[in-house]
Amino acid sequence: MANVPTKTRAKPTGEISTTFVPRFWEQADSRLAIVRAIKERYEALKEDAGADSIQKQLLCQRAVFLSVWLETVERKALEDSVFAAGEYTQSVNALSGLLSKLGLSKVSKRVGNLREYVRGTA
Repeated sequence: MANVPTKTRAKPTGEISTTFVPRFWEQADSRLAIVRAIKERYEALKEDAGADSIQKQLLCQRAVFLSVWLETVERKALEDSVFAAGEYTQSVNALSGLLSKLGLSKVSKRVGNLREYVRGTA
């Protein structure tokens, strides 16, 4: 048998790299129009989907980001005639999956009766 080099993996240390700095949407500069648009879409989707848990809110964030990315790809395709069909299709499928998990129909808010409304418990 010939000498075949074997690949060795570095052992994971269990530590986060010192160069990793988390960045969250809440910290994004709202002076930028795209940041405001993403935040508005997120709030609208969160309300429509009835995202009442952190899991659903995370899915809403991913769905909004993908939808903006897809719109950008579509615009580039129209303007530059550059289109990666496979990448686009995968992203549409990913967005569709997220929206299916959130529910494709708008969730109605609970509306109490007049007595509850007057008492302020609705």
